[in-house]
Amino acid sequence: MKIKLNWGKGLMIGMGAFMTFIVILGVQMFKQSPGDYDHHYYEKGLAYDSVYNKEKQVITDRAEPHFKIENKSLHVQFANASAGKIRFERPSDPDLDKLTSFQTDASNITIIPIEKFATGQWQITFEWESNHKKYLYQREMYLP
Repeated sequence: MKIKLNWGKGLMIGMGAFMTFIVILGVQMFKQSPGDYDHHYYEKGLAYDSVYNKEKQVITDRAEPHFKIENKSLHVQFANASAGKIRFERPSDPDLDKLTSFQTDASNITIIPIEKFATGQWQITFEWESNHKKYLYQREMYLP
């Protein structure tokens, strides 16, 4: 028994397969979790030069902060008197993200209480100003 297909049936089968493929991709796209991608991707891209210059300034001035964890608090030592913001981002749960402001004391240290922070890996971003220069430093840290 011989099956005979003409080119019209083959074209319709091909189009049907392609349309099924596109529908499956569309469904997969809408099933994607909102936490799987960065909602501010384009804004960050536009501000990249500013961020790069702040990160480069840390290296140029050797202004990298030093960290020590003791008594359920994070002690951060800066090179000079500084004021700014620290953003704590939890990669596994964005609902735990925190933003706090800081001002160093006379010995250029700031102390951040971390007893209410969940144990685990955190992405910490420091953005500060010192001697009329702007700095940005990012680091991953395990908080106990």
